[in-house]
Amino acid sequence: MRGLSFAFALFFAASVSLAPAFVPPAAAAEGGPGGPPPSVRIKPLMVPVVSPQGRIEKYTQIEVNLEVGDALRLGEVQVGIPRLHDAILTAVYKGIDEGWVVRGNIANIPALRRKINDAAIALFGKDVITRILITPIARQSSFQ
Repeated sequence: MRGLSFAFALFFAASVSLAPAFVPPAAAAEGGPGGPPPSVRIKPLMVPVVSPQGRIEKYTQIEVNLEVGDALRLGEVQVGIPRLHDAILTAVYKGIDEGWVVRGNIANIPALRRKINDAAIALFGKDVITRILITPIARQSSFQ
């Protein structure tokens, strides 16, 4: 019996020491210690791949995630997603016109990120969006 209680005590001590630290839900929601900062995902955007003759050859998709610096403003940013989506599409098409997006590849990602940040500042003010992640996710084969 004594050996069984010793084994149980050893198991209990090991499980407590290996358990992750408790983080209150409010701290995790605020991006506090133990939780990732809040972010907003913009649904995938279709980006046309334009030939030198001006024809659309195929499409590629990119996804944009925006990290929100102030968790208290997360709701405001979520409500503004349609306007953000429009501003990001505008920045992508401007990038195609200016040569930042070449044949479906983002050649000048800092410039595109700056345009998206400028749009976010115009919508929500400075320092609301702290990071912008742009990820290519899919390509459609050519129409030919």
